[in-house]
Amino acid sequence: MTQRRIDKERIERADREAKLLIEAETLARNAKTARLRALRLSSAQPTERPAPVKTRRPPAKKWSTKIIEVN
Repeated sequence: MTQRRIDKERIERADREAKLLIEAETLARNAKTARLRALRLSSAQPTERPAPVKTRRPPAKKWSTKIIEVN
């Protein structure tokens, strides 16, 4: 049986191109993230006072049992 011929140069070239593509996508994603972060921070208005802290409701009243006396 003959062994399959492997084109190492083609594989190396594909690896290089894939790494370049991944690097370009990463740079684009980071640039977009930075742009959106800057936009969000510029549009956020500082609040004069912080939002009120939500408090828990008091526990519900326990109903007392009524005793009915029958004569």
